Amino acid sequence: MEAIKSELELQVKRIKSKLILARKADKKFKIFGANGHKYKISKPISTDLVAAVERKYGFQLPACYKTFITQIGNGGKANGHAAGPFHGIYSLQKSINEVDGFNGPDGPQRACIIYPYISEDDWQKQTYTIENNDLNDEEYDNELARLYGGILLIGSQGCAFVTGLVLNGEHKGKIVNLSFDRALPKFTFEDNFLDWYERWLDEVISGDLLEWENGWFGYTVSGSEKQLLEKYFMSECEGYKCRCLESLLMKSRTISTETFHILENQYHLNEGDLKRICLEIMVKFNYLQTKTYLHEYFDIEPEFVIELLYLYGKGKIEEWIEILYAFVPSIKDSSIFGYFVNILKNNKINNYQIILPFITYEDNSMRLIAFSALTSLDNKTKQTLINYFIAGLTDSNVDVIYHVLSALKGIVDNRLLKYYQEIARKISEKEEYQSLTYRLNDCLTDFNLTNETILNIDAENYKIRKWFQFWKK
Repeated sequence: MEAIKSELELQVKRIKSKLILARKADKKFKIFGANGHKYKISKPISTDLVAAVERKYGFQLPACYKTFITQIGNGGKANGHAAGPFHGIYSLQKSINEVDGFNGPDGPQRACIIYPYISEDDWQKQTYTIENNDLNDEEYDNELARLYGGILLIGSQGCAFVTGLVLNGEHKGKIVNLSFDRALPKFTFEDNFLDWYERWLDEVISGDLLEWENGWFGYTVSGSEKQLLEKYFMSECEGYKCRCLESLLMKSRTISTETFHILENQYHLNEGDLKRICLEIMVKFNYLQTKTYLHEYFDIEPEFVIELLYLYGKGKIEEWIEILYAFVPSIKDSSIFGYFVNILKNNKINNYQIILPFITYEDNSMRLIAFSALTSLDNKTKQTLINYFIAGLTDSNVDVIYHVLSALKGIVDNRLLKYYQEIARKISEKEEYQSLTYRLNDCLTDFNLTNETILNIDAENYKIRKWFQFWKK
């Protein structure tokens, strides 16, 4: 016990010293969030006050976090946030104030049901009730408290993302990255608050957080290429091994030949996620040596290979075109279709014929992506496809119509007018169509019309008047 106390005292001293060094290392506050907290922190609060808060709200704070607010500092002066990752660390009172909006008054007292490396499937099962049922306010609050029970919010990361502290259970004291839109929770890789906080200071001081790839602190495993591989081989947890490799992928600008061969060997030895991440790292850093494996893996998971070609295959796509064209008709996932469309765009391949069948798909996202792709065609080609665009103007999805209108800007064809007129009517009658006003007016400019004046014309017999004809009666 004395040894643990001694180590804790040493860590507190290190953190206080590193706060000063961090402020010197980032004098211009370039690191995300630093301009708000400016590496400042208010005075600590007493252990008696902390004990009173714990009694009042019915939960026990983790020891390392309690050490931070009682020995290092509690919140900041300017905006209430102490120096820390993202927008900083809330004061204890600010965290308490956030409880109701996050997981309800009794949320922190409940058991924490989330855990490191929770799968997307498991998380979707947990969130199914709140996402797929029309709950009343009480039911919604109870479900939110169940999902995020045993967690205290301690900071904002911006937008919908927040930082949580686990208050109970097996993972008490660990930091977890959460979001208000209920995205998959992601635990950080340190054992407790102080280790996580000290890592942040180390990465500020070293300059690592100035690299844009590292801006989302705590979402990756720390370490150099060599250290990440060591951590990978030392762990028996597949989830952690994947995170080590993901960190290698995200943080490295290049990898050594030795590392490439290690990954090559791991690709052959593993299946599932580990095999996929090994392949992605190899493709990113050495496409030529990896393309044989890409062709091999296409037979296993063609959708993943299409994603990799989108990410890393620019200028290397020629040998894949016939293979992709043969596979495209079987695509059912809109995100994969989007990758394929962008592969064509990024490699300046203009084959709209392969995209046309998707504009009649039942899936809204597929139709939207297809019409969006046709936007880049020249006007002469668009004119030959006018009947396809007319079909798009009557689509049941407003977002699809928006992209069709974007594609038709500059096309002057009287056959379009009666469809434009119908859209203008809907704009005046239905709120969901009002977002089309700007795009419709763009299309009507070349007809000397607006979304209002088109309502008063005979669309079947309308003739465009030249500018000098407006002076004639």
